[in-house]
Amino acid sequence: MIQEIKKHFFRLTYALKYSRVLQIARKIFPSKRTKMEEYTAEYARYFDNLFAKAANAGGFQYLCTILRVEGLTSGHWDAFVEAEEASRDISNILRKTKGNRKEKRAIRLGLFLYCHLTEMSAPYEILANLLRGCQNAPYSVYPFHHLVRIVGGKNTQPWEKKRLPPSPAAKIAHLEELGKECGEEELNQIINEFFRNNVRNAFYHSDYALSDDEFRIVEGSQMLGKEVIKIEELSEYLTKCFAFYSAFFIVYNNIRRGLAYGKKFHRWPNYEVLEFLTDEKELNGFKVHFPNGSHAMFQRKKYGGTDGYNFMFEKEGIGLQVGDLKKYHEATDWFVGDEPFDEFGTRYNPYGKWQPIVFSRDSDRIQKMARDATEDRDAEGCLFYIYATGHKAIEFVLKTNKPITWFSSMRGPFWSVKKNFIVKKCDPVGGAYIYDGTVFLDGKSEKDVLAGLARISEFVTALESKGIEVKSRLKYQMYSDLSDRAKDGGDGTFSVTISMDDPRSTLVANNLGMFPKSDWKIRPEWI
Repeated sequence: MIQEIKKHFFRLTYALKYSRVLQIARKIFPSKRTKMEEYTAEYARYFDNLFAKAANAGGFQYLCTILRVEGLTSGHWDAFVEAEEASRDISNILRKTKGNRKEKRAIRLGLFLYCHLTEMSAPYEILANLLRGCQNAPYSVYPFHHLVRIVGGKNTQPWEKKRLPPSPAAKIAHLEELGKECGEEELNQIINEFFRNNVRNAFYHSDYALSDDEFRIVEGSQMLGKEVIKIEELSEYLTKCFAFYSAFFIVYNNIRRGLAYGKKFHRWPNYEVLEFLTDEKELNGFKVHFPNGSHAMFQRKKYGGTDGYNFMFEKEGIGLQVGDLKKYHEATDWFVGDEPFDEFGTRYNPYGKWQPIVFSRDSDRIQKMARDATEDRDAEGCLFYIYATGHKAIEFVLKTNKPITWFSSMRGPFWSVKKNFIVKKCDPVGGAYIYDGTVFLDGKSEKDVLAGLARISEFVTALESKGIEVKSRLKYQMYSDLSDRAKDGGDGTFSVTISMDDPRSTLVANNLGMFPKSDWKIRPEWI
C-alpha cells in the first residue's frame, strides 16, 4: 500500500509541475495502469467535458472563471499556488520514505495532503462557477457567500461580529444543488466517492489513532462510540482524492496553456475587442478594448498578485467601465487602442453552422450604410455582414445531388484556391450533400464584395459543367425570398411559415438567447 500512495503523490506532483494536457492521465502505462491512473483518466475525461460545456455556454463569464477574477492584491496572496507547491514538497518527502516500518508515515503524509486538498477554496469556487456557467449564470467572485455565517449578539457592533466561512461539506452540498440544476450530478457522485468529513475532522483535530490495519476515530465519530475504517478503505479514499485533484489540475492548467498559445484577439458584437494576456506559458489576464480608445483590464501573476482597472463587481457578474460614453456610442468599427482592428482569413460562423448575426448596436444604421454603399442586392447583405461582424468574408452554402469528389479528395474535407476560397463538406442529410463555403476578401468595399460574388458564381458554373446539380445561397441577405416557404391555399391565398430557429427568418439579433434551443447546424431545407 505504501508504494501505491507514493505513486499517487508522484503522479499528482508530476501533473502539477508539468501539466501535459491529458496525456498524463490518459496515456500513462496503457498496458498496466494503476488505480490512480485509471481514476485520473476517468476524472480527466469528466473535467474535459465540464469545462467545454461551460465554455460553450459562458463566454466572458467562463474566462473570468479560468482567471479567478477577484479584487486587487499586492504580492503573493494566492493560496491556490501555495497549495500546488505544498503538494510538491510533501510528495518529495514521501518518495524518500522506504520500507514497511515507515508505512504509517506515508499514511499520515497522505492524510495531511488529503485534508490540505479538500480544504482548498479555489477548486470549489472554480467548479461552482463552471456549473453556474453551464446555466448561463454570471460569474461570481465568491459563489458561496450565502453560506457565510455571521456570529455576534444583538448588542455587538457590526465590525465586531465574526465571519465564519462555510466548511468543505457545505460547499460540496451547494455544488450538488448547482449540479442538479444543470444536469451535472456526476460531479458530486465523484466527490462523494472520496470525501469523508469524519476522516478530515479526525485527522485535523488529532482525534484518531493509526494501527497496522485500521484508522480509528477516537471521540468525534458520528456514530455512537468509536469508529473504525480499514486501511484498505482509507487508501481507496486517498487514491480517488489524489486522482480527482490531479485530473482537475491537469485540465485546468492546460486550458490556461492552450489559451495562451491560441488566438489572442476576439471580436465582440458591440465594437469591442477582447485580448488575452499571457506570460511565457499560460493565460494570466484579459484586456477589453473599447472603440473610444479606452480599455478594461485584469491580470493575475503567479507571485505578483492581481492588477486591473475599469471593472467592478456587481451583485451578479462583472461590470466593465467603458469611459467616454458619447464617443463609445458614436463608434462604427472595432479598435485596439487608436488603431482599427483588422484581420484576414476569419469568418463569423464555425464551419457547418449558420446562425443569425449577433450585433448589440443599432442594426438599422448598419443596414443603411450597406444600402448606401451599393445598388446590388446580394452585395448589400454581404456588406451588412462585414459591417456587423468585422469579418472580411462572404459565407455561402451549397446543396448538390452528389458529392464533389474532384476537389474534396485533394485536401480532406477542404478545397482551397489561392488560400482565400474555402469549401468544407458538411454531414450528408437525407441524401443531400451540403457544403459550407467562404470567400475571404482583401477589403470591405463594394468592389471587393462584387469580385467575391463573381468567384462564387464561377465556382457554381464549374460544378454544373460537370453534370452536378447545384443549389447555392448566400447566408446573409437583406431581403427575403419567401417563395420556397409559401403554401398555396387553393383559393387565391397563400400562407408562409416562419420558424424562429431558421436563420433565413432573422438576419440579426441582440443575442442568441431569444431563440429556441438550436445547434444552428446547416439543414438542407435552408438552401
